[in-house]
Amino acid sequence: MKKLRLKIVFGVFISATLVFSLTIVLFGIATHYNLNRRADSITDLINKNNGRLPHVSEQNVSNDDLYMYSYDEESPYRLRYFVVSVKDGTVKTVDVEHIAAIDNDKAEDMAYRVMRNNLTVGSYENFRFRVDEAAGRVIFLDCSGESMTLSLLSSIIVLIALGFIIMITVVFYFLSNRIVHPFEENARMQKQFITDASHELKTPVAIIAANAEVLAYKDGENEWIHNITSQVARISELVNELLMLNRLEEIETVSDIEPVRLSDIVNQTVNDFEEIFNRKEVSVVRKVEPDVVLNGNAVQLGRLVSVLTENASKYAQEGGEVRVTLVKESRYTIFTVFNTCETDSDADYKHLFDRFYRPDSSRTSKTGGHGIGLSIAKRIVTLHNGSIEAAPTDGGLQFTVKLSNKLKA
Repeated sequence: MKKLRLKIVFGVFISATLVFSLTIVLFGIATHYNLNRRADSITDLINKNNGRLPHVSEQNVSNDDLYMYSYDEESPYRLRYFVVSVKDGTVKTVDVEHIAAIDNDKAEDMAYRVMRNNLTVGSYENFRFRVDEAAGRVIFLDCSGESMTLSLLSSIIVLIALGFIIMITVVFYFLSNRIVHPFEENARMQKQFITDASHELKTPVAIIAANAEVLAYKDGENEWIHNITSQVARISELVNELLMLNRLEEIETVSDIEPVRLSDIVNQTVNDFEEIFNRKEVSVVRKVEPDVVLNGNAVQLGRLVSVLTENASKYAQEGGEVRVTLVKESRYTIFTVFNTCETDSDADYKHLFDRFYRPDSSRTSKTGGHGIGLSIAKRIVTLHNGSIEAAPTDGGLQFTVKLSNKLKA
């Protein structure tokens, strides 16, 4: 459940980050749009008044013409701007009376640059400009003050957002234990139920098996006793697999780690199933690197190889092929098992590792499996910091296992 807690906290962190990031971006876009609209309305006012800002007492100025700007008597003295008169693309006069940071040469250079863009309005550095070719005028409004204010405000908003994200994440980290607790309790009860039920089944199954042996001894073997015996064996195997899977799910890390000669385990396991392959006339192709050694639990790795090899022996077609490969790379040891079989392009083979899952229910009677073995295999691989996947290829199904080479003994 620790992983579930971390997933919840990580999900909250990502969600909060996305929400605040989107809010900041939308705020920045809206603010820039409003500042540009406001600056354009002021440059338009300057243009309409022959290159100067009028006083509020003059009849031709109205706040209705200005976008989100309150125009008063101080506005002509507070706003910084300059005007360049042009004719046929050539600068004639420059008026920098209302700005101190720009000289005539700088004003001319800026005017030539913006005229080359063939834009009526736009931005150049920290200025908003307007070009009126008919009036022969280029107007620049200094927006550096607003830009600095916007930058400062954006920085403050970003810092506040980061603070909120951290606080929300920390709060959810401490609350996640309470959120996960019902799921943890439910999982614990399910595991306990499986364990208790498995142990309770062992006694009646053992009694049935013993009675079947007595009947076979007294009356001799017959079809009914054979059916009882075979089904009791299946139930016993299922109970053992459930108990094994439960034990594997209760541990978080691999125990009894030691150097394991995986190549020897693979070769021996394939040899053990050779009679089954021969009976089905299945050809076996091995490509097992010699002396492949990695750290892990020898019993669990042996079980992993056995499960995948047994799975191939069950589902390989008559007269088909099984391919077993084992190679060691820098980070992972890769073990694959392929068997020819019918595949479905629309099937989701990720579910093969779910408990009791079968893509075709009819396969139960054909193969005699329980749908637990692959769940055990996946858990073993997870404990060894690896991955396992199943994918259709070359007219069959291939299981690919990657086991970490970095487990420390």
